[in-house]
Amino acid sequence: MPELDLLIRGGEVVDGLHHPARHADVAVRDGRVVEVSEHVDGSASRVLDADGLLVTPGFVDVHTHYDAQLHWEPTASPASWHGVTTLLTGNCGFTLAPSKPDDLEWLLLMLSRVEGMSADALATGVDFHGGSVGDFLANLDGRVAVNVGANVGHCALRRHVMGDEASERHATDDEVATMQHLLREALRDGAVGFTSSQLELHVAHDGRGVPSNYAAPDELLALASVLAEFGRGSIEFIPRSFLTGYDDADRALIQGMARTSGRPVHLNTLTMMPHAPDGWHRSLEFARDAQHEGLELHPMFASNRQGAHFQLGTTFLFDEMPSFRDTLTLRPAERARRLADPAQRDRMRTELADPTGRSFVFVWQVLRVEQVVHDRNRRWLDRSVSDVADELGVDPLDAFLDLSLDEDLETQFVLAAPPDAKRRAATETMIRSPFVMAGSSDGGAHLLSFCGADYTTRLLTEWVPDVLSLEDAVARLTSIPARATGLADRGRLSPGAAADVLLIDRDRLATPDAPRYVRDFPAGSGRFVADADGYRALIVNGELVLEDGTWTGATPGDVLRGGAAPGAVT
Repeated sequence: MPELDLLIRGGEVVDGLHHPARHADVAVRDGRVVEVSEHVDGSASRVLDADGLLVTPGFVDVHTHYDAQLHWEPTASPASWHGVTTLLTGNCGFTLAPSKPDDLEWLLLMLSRVEGMSADALATGVDFHGGSVGDFLANLDGRVAVNVGANVGHCALRRHVMGDEASERHATDDEVATMQHLLREALRDGAVGFTSSQLELHVAHDGRGVPSNYAAPDELLALASVLAEFGRGSIEFIPRSFLTGYDDADRALIQGMARTSGRPVHLNTLTMMPHAPDGWHRSLEFARDAQHEGLELHPMFASNRQGAHFQLGTTFLFDEMPSFRDTLTLRPAERARRLADPAQRDRMRTELADPTGRSFVFVWQVLRVEQVVHDRNRRWLDRSVSDVADELGVDPLDAFLDLSLDEDLETQFVLAAPPDAKRRAATETMIRSPFVMAGSSDGGAHLLSFCGADYTTRLLTEWVPDVLSLEDAVARLTSIPARATGLADRGRLSPGAAADVLLIDRDRLATPDAPRYVRDFPAGSGRFVADADGYRALIVNGELVLEDGTWTGATPGDVLRGGAAPGAVT
């Protein structure tokens, strides 16, 4: 037998296919697994001793927004720190391609607003200047450390076809036909799927809803039908009512997209919201009933910690409430004047008191001051807004806004709900459901408010073995998302599969309770990251990428192209 490139000796192999863990060696040649057996004979260029370690396939994250970050940071951290070797970008309808060069700045600014990315970092770090999906993929070839599959986003399609009017109206029949043509080209170029969203929360930098919010149901169905022509790929879609359990119109639309495309439809995270405590359960029942009808719907569960960090100057969290959205998208001077206006504050108070249709519920007692700009405000650190209001003798909203205005809206707040037995029980039900996907990382997005990359580590450390067996948990992170997104050779340790492999010290496996803030992005911009411990090695296509969390400098990641090897998408 020719010499192996890599031989992993003596680990506890969990192959991602629900088979029982077993003591075995894993042999790799030319980026592929060639043998998994109790003892592999032969020599290898590199041998890794896995005695006492867990050996699994690399994890697959189906919902990320690393489209921009990968241009300057090849490892897609912190996802790779938590074992992710394959990720799908371009979710929620937000992509940089296809795009006309004159539209790219608009698309980047939309990302900055909706997905919480620094506009300066995007302008400095992204060296894609517009073009087709094929151009976008080619620009990443040879420069990524993990495998990347790119979806094509509805907003980019609309902007390309309709220009500025994409953010104002329904499309005409001719415009829909042109969008279909662009989607076909994108799929031929290698896009792995189509994504869209219609959340009122998604408001662009210009104060208008993102382009996909203006699409009629017939437009979405027409675009979904294009995937049926190819017989591969998947759809990711977030309907308007996903937080409350999907209304009748959204249910009909989701089912129609699944039937028309014949492909899996990935939905967003099932979440127990205070204003709709049973919404998650209604969504779960809807997805289960659809499965019985032969439709493949996959909502996600969140095994990471829920909460948010934010500053008023950059947050999107209030965008479903017009009084906040219309104010926070103004230029700084006018924004400050409006926020100080007592009549405007009364409108804000009224909207905050209305629990209907809101995705973010503020409880002043658990909303804390996390960072301040001025020394004079240091006395408020780590105190709740309710405490600040009581001491000042004012309404909590006034305390919140006055403190923010005093610091040019750069005061950092954190909202972290206390542990809740009902929420944990709901999450357990979701995790046990076989068609609910592990996910919710939103990796690469919401950099100043949230970091969900630790969902993989938390699933293994907090839900095994009480809720899932080790073998089932690994499958939920590997072969199940790979199959559901058409990644034919990822997510398993078996001969012929791509050699994406993790070596894990289960005794050390951990992630801190809270993320940390770092300034390591272009233009000196910052982000929250979730650290990880216990991942001894992360191997992508047979090459060592991370060793004890440190990047080796290798960039062996495949840019996955639909229907084409390597990393065929079906």
